[in-house]
Amino acid sequence: MNITYSGHNVKITEDIHNYILKRAQKIEPRFGEMQEFNVILRSEKNRFEAEVKVLAPRVSFYAKHETHEIISALDGALDKVISQIRKHKERVKDRRQNVPHREVVEKLNPAASEMDLDVDIADPPEIVPASEKFAAKPLTVNEAVAELHTSGETLLMFLNSDTRQVNLLYQSDDGAYGWVEPSFT
Repeated sequence: MNITYSGHNVKITEDIHNYILKRAQKIEPRFGEMQEFNVILRSEKNRFEAEVKVLAPRVSFYAKHETHEIISALDGALDKVISQIRKHKERVKDRRQNVPHREVVEKLNPAASEMDLDVDIADPPEIVPASEKFAAKPLTVNEAVAELHTSGETLLMFLNSDTRQVNLLYQSDDGAYGWVEPSFT
């Protein structure tokens, strides 16, 4: 890791130098991929400003903080960078937990993943245009049944007002209604 620091109208004392190194070493275990750690300290009238840049592969973090004391300005900027790193790590962790669609299908129906689909490339499938667009207001299941019945369609996707999840309501050939509600277990 490359640590650089500079001062504009500020003399970097040995204490500030040691403090920057100590804080950089505390950040490194949280984000071990750090390549560069840059600190710029500025002084203007009675205010001190600290800028911190942390560079890593494919991501960088930047924070700026201004106060009347140099150490508190440095602490404020470093705290902002640590917060950004924490949020980034949570986002990466959440992305890893998202399971691809194919894996979900394989878990729910193992036979479906083994089926071979024969597609004739010479005869492309017919593209069906959307029938119409409508306002997607939250509905209860009973309201959705009434909406489906009055629309004359055989399929209705709606936002369930009770669960706040997208549900599917369909009418089979024999006139019976079917209701599909997602279950995330």
